[in-house]
Amino acid sequence: MLAIITIVILSVWLSGKADHRSLFLNSILSTSVLAGTFFIFISAGLYFGLKLKDNVGNILNKERLQRYADKTPKFDGFDIDIPDAGDGIGGVILSILAWIAISILLIFLSYFFGLFFWSAVLLLGAILYWIFFRALRLVFKNSGKCKGDLLKSFGFGLFYSFLYISWIYGIIFLIKYLN
Repeated sequence: MLAIITIVILSVWLSGKADHRSLFLNSILSTSVLAGTFFIFISAGLYFGLKLKDNVGNILNKERLQRYADKTPKFDGFDIDIPDAGDGIGGVILSILAWIAISILLIFLSYFFGLFFWSAVLLLGAILYWIFFRALRLVFKNSGKCKGDLLKSFGFGLFYSFLYISWIYGIIFLIKYLN
């Protein structure tokens, strides 16, 4: 993954060092570099008979979700009547107590939002797992048919590269022509 990121950054930077290109042209160029790298990766994997094993397992399962749900704090709602303290010493003391109570409430809310954030990160990880691992696993199921056959490997590599990259080109051109 880091090698692909480095290849894309270096190729776009080195090829554009002499001239200034628009965001559209840089997007097309970087997507083309990604498409070429992906095509070579898919074709080589099919040619050499690469297989992927599912050894990660379920990222999200009922037990793990229940464990996170049990940690979430339960509350029925807020029913607070804040009295008017005035400007005297009573107002100062009440303001300090309100400040402490609101600080505790903010600590509680930061815990709740932190739990929500990590649940979202876990869900995003599961989505990326499916996209990268499951989709490539479907591609490499054909490696038995393509092993040692360069023409078949290039054919499947071209088909799957087009399938997985064409939507990115579609988005780039759609944004270009909507502006």
